[in-house]
Amino acid sequence: MNWTDEGYILNLFQYAENSSIISILSKNHGHHKGVVYGGTSSKLKKILQIGNKIKVMWKSKSEDKLGYFNVELIKPVSPIYFENEKKLTSIFSSTSLCYQILPERNIYTKIFNDFDLMISYLPNDNFFKEYVLWEHKLLNDLGFDKNISVDDEFKILNQKIFYPHFFFKTDSSFNDLDIYNGLLINKSKFLNFIFDPNKLKMPYHRLRLEKFFS
Repeated sequence: MNWTDEGYILNLFQYAENSSIISILSKNHGHHKGVVYGGTSSKLKKILQIGNKIKVMWKSKSEDKLGYFNVELIKPVSPIYFENEKKLTSIFSSTSLCYQILPERNIYTKIFNDFDLMISYLPNDNFFKEYVLWEHKLLNDLGFDKNISVDDEFKILNQKIFYPHFFFKTDSSFNDLDIYNGLLINKSKFLNFIFDPNKLKMPYHRLRLEKFFS
């Protein structure tokens, strides 16, 4: 069994003495995992960074086996984002959300395309608005939170919160409070629909992201 695809690295772990296991969100094969032999080498370490977009060739004797990846770098996470803590935290937040809530070996073409689009906004000033909308799209793509109204009211932290206007008109102006409120509402949905029923914890970087806007 073998196939070639492109995808984003969601997570990685050391495997045996000098190899790695990586999880990717791929375009045509969904959330998939495989071994990268020599993944701890200095050459491959530069490629195997969370958030990097890579080309992969997956090989396995059986479709049910873990298999292994040969990898090539398509687009790295720009070094500039390692100096921008908010944007770096957003990258780790998005990858950790996908890693935790997307079952392996299911195809998620729209989720991949939405993720790809969200990442393309990283250089822009409106990136955090696009990030919040990406979380909302992710909930939609998983079958939750499809019918929302500008009048929907949430009581979070003993305060009444409404959807920011950019949920309904994407070119609306926004500020940090709008981003914070959008993150709080999305988190409430994630917890209610996914994390709490499955006894999962919200990813650390997702919780950390809110603190930049509070």
